[in-house]
Order: sequence, then C-alpha cells, then structure tokens
Amino acid sequence: MEDLSSIVGVTARKLRSFLPETIEEAEELAALIERAVQSETGGGIDNLTVVIDHEGVLLKGRCDSYYCKQLAQHAAMNLFSGEERLVNGIEVR
Repeated sequence: MEDLSSIVGVTARKLRSFLPETIEEAEELAALIERAVQSETGGGIDNLTVVIDHEGVLLKGRCDSYYCKQLAQHAAMNLFSGEERLVNGIEVR
C-alpha cells in the first residue's frame, strides 16, 4: 500500500491555496480527505462523507468518541492553509 503521508504531502501542496473550482477537483479533494481521515482514525468514522462546495468542507459521519472526531478534523485540516472553512459535523454516539 502506498504511504499516505507521501500522497498527502504532494497533493496538499497543490490544494492548500484554494477550494476546487470544478466538480472533478472537488471529488478528488473529497476522496483525498476521506482517505486521510480514515487513515488517521484507523477507520473509526462510520458512513464518512466529505462534502465540498464554494463555502468550504463539511465532514459527516459517526464515531464512538470525541477524540476520534478530533483526529478526523485534524487530518482534514492538514490539507488546507487555514483560510478555508471546515465544519466537523461528525456525530459522536
């Protein structure tokens, strides 16, 4: 399996300064965020969905702890410069 940190490092440099302008770019970024979140949380987010639009990024899903929710948020935040809006809508059971 390819090292996720190398994928994230290369792709994140390309994506840090903007949110996607096309549907294809949004889908690529959503998939990248999903992989990073699942990797960081050890697959701890059930029904993970990443929604990207002109306003920012929304994380949705369910997990068993606030710690897991926080890990998911930090994994997604690592792909941005901090200017983009990230909403963590993951529910804790």
